[in-house]
Amino acid sequence: MRIDVHTHFQCLDFIKHLGGRSSLPRSVLDGGIYVIQCAAGLNIPAFPGIIDIEKKLCAMGDMKTDISVLSHGIPFGPDLLGDREADEWAMRINDDLARIVSDYPGKFVALGSIGFGDTQRSIAEVDRCRQLGFSGFQVFSNTSSRLLDSPEFLAVLRHIGKLGMAIHLHPAIPLNRIGLSSASLFLPLGFPYDTSVNVLRLIQSGLFDEVPELKLIVAHIGGVIPYLTGRIETYSAPSPLVPATPLLKHPIGHYLSKLYVDTVCYHIEALECCWRVMGPNHMLYGTDHPFGHYEVVTELIEQLNCPEADRELIYHGNAERLLDLKQLAVTV
Repeated sequence: MRIDVHTHFQCLDFIKHLGGRSSLPRSVLDGGIYVIQCAAGLNIPAFPGIIDIEKKLCAMGDMKTDISVLSHGIPFGPDLLGDREADEWAMRINDDLARIVSDYPGKFVALGSIGFGDTQRSIAEVDRCRQLGFSGFQVFSNTSSRLLDSPEFLAVLRHIGKLGMAIHLHPAIPLNRIGLSSASLFLPLGFPYDTSVNVLRLIQSGLFDEVPELKLIVAHIGGVIPYLTGRIETYSAPSPLVPATPLLKHPIGHYLSKLYVDTVCYHIEALECCWRVMGPNHMLYGTDHPFGHYEVVTELIEQLNCPEADRELIYHGNAERLLDLKQLAVTV
């Protein structure tokens, strides 16, 4: 059994809507394929495998993936539209996702989008997605050109956490783009940095003290957090260099140990580091289809020098637990 927790779809109506924008991000039609101009130096095509669900199913068959947990695959959410328009498009994207899940029973699970235009409307949309049977939400590492620990965002994240629903934290276009002038800088460096800094800010905000059981899945094997855990712990403790530390109930290592990560990774040594630092109970199979080398993820997991029981946790056990999919998995 394989449950892919990081695989994307795109709402075609939303992409077309971006074509009416006068500033970035916007979409353009190029040779019959929509291209999303995300930022200067970063253009993302709307691949057939992200819009055509039948092609997604074919890819799942090739990868021997049983269930795909779909999230909206652009490095920003409807929040970029702002205010009421953001909230309305979040609803439309979620309605499109609910239709896909209904049309292909047993194959897809939904992670909802949030507009963050109005806090109360966003909370209401969280509740609506829960009623629709969604398993969690995709949240971006920064939202509406603001850091994720802004008070209005924390209120929504707190609500999700108290409902027991999972959050998949996906990188967004970094707020600080100095030096990020091409996709070869954005994707390998800018994205993991933006994810990691906002995860640490969420921890330092006290969110995990308020909601100790928050289920936060950090994309792309946790950004740089597994590799830099020792450094983060060292410089999060009081010292002459760090005289003012956040008022948290526990040392930061306690909160880092509560994070979950997906396996979107292209290097066995990096995956092994993640397995040793995070542990098999905190890793979930994810491919990032149709981006990057999604096809190598399974090969790397098979190469991982770990007990077979750990592999089963990574492939499906942890996803079943975090996303409450045990009953669905039994029927596949």
